[in-house]
Amino acid sequence: MPRFVSPGRGFIFLYALAYSGMFVSFMPFVMVLLPLKAAQAGGEHAVQLLSAGALGGAAVASITNILFGALSDRTRLRHGTRRPWVTVGLGVLCAAYGVLLVSADPVSLLLAVFCIQIGINMMFAPIAAVMADEIPDDQKGVVAGLTGIAHPIGAMSAVLVTLPGLGSDLTRYALLCLLFIALTAPFLLLAREGAALPAPPPAPQRELRRFDFILAWTSRILFQVAGNGLSTYGFYYFLSVLDREDISKTSVEANPIVATMTASTIIAVLLTVLAGRFSDRMMRRKPFLAAGAVGMAAGLTVMAFAKSWGMAAAGHALALSGLSVFLAIHSAIAMQLLPNPEHRGRDLGVLNLTNTLPAMVAPLLALALAPEKTGYMIWLLILAGGTLAGGAVSLCIRTQD
Repeated sequence: MPRFVSPGRGFIFLYALAYSGMFVSFMPFVMVLLPLKAAQAGGEHAVQLLSAGALGGAAVASITNILFGALSDRTRLRHGTRRPWVTVGLGVLCAAYGVLLVSADPVSLLLAVFCIQIGINMMFAPIAAVMADEIPDDQKGVVAGLTGIAHPIGAMSAVLVTLPGLGSDLTRYALLCLLFIALTAPFLLLAREGAALPAPPPAPQRELRRFDFILAWTSRILFQVAGNGLSTYGFYYFLSVLDREDISKTSVEANPIVATMTASTIIAVLLTVLAGRFSDRMMRRKPFLAAGAVGMAAGLTVMAFAKSWGMAAAGHALALSGLSVFLAIHSAIAMQLLPNPEHRGRDLGVLNLTNTLPAMVAPLLALALAPEKTGYMIWLLILAGGTLAGGAVSLCIRTQD
């Protein structure tokens, strides 16, 4: 019989691994696999196909995250766990990557994108809700910071699956599936959810939380338009800085770009862990939100005017650090604002719309501005403005600080 781990340091470690597994499950897809597949299937219309995939995938993710969050609420109320949904999601996602592997035209590629989004959100919605269930408020900042390691692990997995000489595409896709299963399985097998369901807060406090939750939702959606644009189009941005057009040759072409993105994420996660720890000690979140917003806007501005690889990479590191700090601290705040303990999965699914809806806005901006033809400067400056607006709204939340 396995020895189960209850909430504590061991639980947090297993949770951080599983959370990292979620990022491994989709970051190589977003950063490299989907852009490369779009280049192969779309040819000279690669950016348009990528945008269509991002738009359709975001729509599927918006619906499925709320759906599986609500279903995991029912499972937790009846059986005290959300883990069955994560287990089924692993199987669905592996099958979806099989569909992506064999896709060779725009229709089959879009079908694969939709299936992958279903699998990802079947896992991600319950995993996100576990943090709200099990982690006390005075530890949410540091745990949110620790889960920031998921981003560089996801980015490094993208480097790994694109290494030259690794073998066929089948080998690469199989390795990716093994990676996110290996990271997630220890939590599923060994962790035990056990926190008691707290009583709902008094009516006046509940109403205040609802209003502040709306503010938090608004600030995050403004911020995530920039974050989604940075992750989805970063590959093409760096190609434009390099003045390269050979994106359709092989996945090996992606390695210098992904390596640069990985270096940026390592810097970002170190700053995020520190920010999370200090925000818990101070029990003040807003200064860190402000710093993240200003940092990301500054980084995007540097990227907009960069004329060299070094300057572009420095701007990317600054922007990604600001994004990571803001989102981690914002997650800690949002989980403290959830109005009803019985519907945390559903409510976090609503909050997740701030991740999926911007995934629809950023491609629309890209299609409207056609940055691959006109340059990325105007597009990046618009994203920087949205970042500052999101940071300003987050400072209006009243039940923090």
